[in-house]
Amino acid sequence: MLEAAKAAGVPYAGSLIALERGQFETIERTVAALHRVAHGEAWQRAVDDELRAGAPADAAAVALHRPANFAVFMGYDFHLTPAGPRLIEVNTNAGGALLNGLHTASLCDPVRLTCLCSHLMPVETMQARIVETFRAEQRAARGDAPLGFVAIADDRPGEQFLRGEFELFVRLFAQAGVDARICDVRELERVAGGLALGGRRVDLVYLRDTDWRLEDARSRALRDAYLADEVVVTPSPREHHLLANKRRLLRFSSPEALAAAGAGADERALLAAVVPETHALADLGAERAWSTRREWVFKPAAAYASRAVYRGDKISRKKLDEIAAQGDFVVQRRVEPGEIAVATSEGPRAMKFDVRAYAYRDEVLLLGARVYQGQVTNLRTPGGGFSAICVVRDLPACA
Repeated sequence: MLEAAKAAGVPYAGSLIALERGQFETIERTVAALHRVAHGEAWQRAVDDELRAGAPADAAAVALHRPANFAVFMGYDFHLTPAGPRLIEVNTNAGGALLNGLHTASLCDPVRLTCLCSHLMPVETMQARIVETFRAEQRAARGDAPLGFVAIADDRPGEQFLRGEFELFVRLFAQAGVDARICDVRELERVAGGLALGGRRVDLVYLRDTDWRLEDARSRALRDAYLADEVVVTPSPREHHLLANKRRLLRFSSPEALAAAGAGADERALLAAVVPETHALADLGAERAWSTRREWVFKPAAAYASRAVYRGDKISRKKLDEIAAQGDFVVQRRVEPGEIAVATSEGPRAMKFDVRAYAYRDEVLLLGARVYQGQVTNLRTPGGGFSAICVVRDLPACA
């Protein structure tokens, strides 16, 4: 399956990231705590009220809608520091799970897998667990109705950088007896009581589009069917609203906000340590932001893939004033990424890396890593790209 991705130009770094067991356990606990807090009634009420206060009812409708399902492939991105993992952001429709997780398995031969790494599993087991998350989404919304036809939908999917992964999903679903087709969101059609693709009724839409609130004209049919609960959409737009909008980092990093949302003392202590301090840029103020700029990373609340993200030590005053005028930017306490030596055609090269935990609900399913150079995470650095990752065993399992 990985050959299709490699043929499409998906980059892989020649590296293996070692994750200590304690680091992995912190990541697991963080994912579980965030999911539990974000799905509590107090949290939902608070973020819903915040949205209603700042957005017209029509614009807020999709985020406020509460479907019965959740989200496949939530992505929790961490930097590894000497003090432990630090959560940089949360993503819905996080790309690269198949490309990265299966790549890790393919690099680890059976002996090395047994002796060095824990929490890894054969490719076939990974695939079965992934398909099961989609079936769990279908069951949550439709009970015993079988998952028969899946639309993998994006904006111009043939032009997407990770388009090779879409083909992997089609093959994965086929192996599990589920029919799937890649489509442009524009191809989805509203029919009586549901949504159709090419004249065939769709059971579930695996949504890779980043139109989080289904506001664009291309999403009209999908929006109408979603709001009428006529089709299962995963990741649910609700999950982006609850977890992935970067304004949620303000609450996740605030012990007071967490307490108001019902987080226990242990959860508050964990998240206060793991989630870097975050503020709305408007609350910090342009003058203070400029004078302390080297301490911060500036991020648009609803962007993705590191778009329009600026490190404070690299930002100009003109750019800072520009994004402050735009509004809806957050500032996050800067945390340096880990570094690793990567083999390149020009010899070993020090590169940065981050770790992504792919999760379903409160459980981490897969780990991935991305190796890069530059201000922010990217998959375009020569010699960089997706990296294999494993949780290192405490003691060697064999000599």
